Amino acid sequence: MFPLALTTILLLAFGYLLGHHRSRARCHRLRADLAAARHLAEHDALTGLVNRAGAQRYYEAQAASGVAVAAVLIDLDGFKGVNDTWGHEVGDAQLVAIARRLAEATAAIGAVAGRLAGDEFLLLMPDPDTALVHGQVAAILAQLGAPLTLVAADALLIDLTPRASAGIALPHPDRTWAGLLRRADIALYQAKAVGGHAVLHTSGMQHPRRA
Repeated sequence: MFPLALTTILLLAFGYLLGHHRSRARCHRLRADLAAARHLAEHDALTGLVNRAGAQRYYEAQAASGVAVAAVLIDLDGFKGVNDTWGHEVGDAQLVAIARRLAEATAAIGAVAGRLAGDEFLLLMPDPDTALVHGQVAAILAQLGAPLTLVAADALLIDLTPRASAGIALPHPDRTWAGLLRRADIALYQAKAVGGHAVLHTSGMQHPRRA
């Protein structure tokens, strides 16, 4: 039989190791829970793309590393008509399909796709080749415009041909997130005026004056 003192020491050591193991397991679970919560906070629940908060965090991380980023705002043309005609379920299915196409297109050029709200999407292009950006965005719009077949709630097949407009803002010396989005939004407004085009923001371009 072990002496009492040795038995006590062994029990204390076993208790410490067991407690340490449980503490590590709790820490792992806590890290996993925090990672999941952060993912939910920075990603769009419907499409899985980054949301506004996630896009801003990505942009600020790139800027902090000295990486210039271009922004492209993309808005679907006639999306309200899809919701009004076929219902929000079909509208959501179209958004998911568009998001999938954007994710594939941006992965091919090293960019990031996000959804800001409704039918408005965002592309962030780190270290863009300014001579190629307009052509790349035009090609992405062409990909988005490929015909889609969606299924309504009553199993009815719906054929759609999406159209989208895009506003492009190239990197700017101010390097601010708000400024980048504002320039892209101004360019998007100009693009929506003609429909189905990509417009590059240029110096002096402004939103029309409101009455």
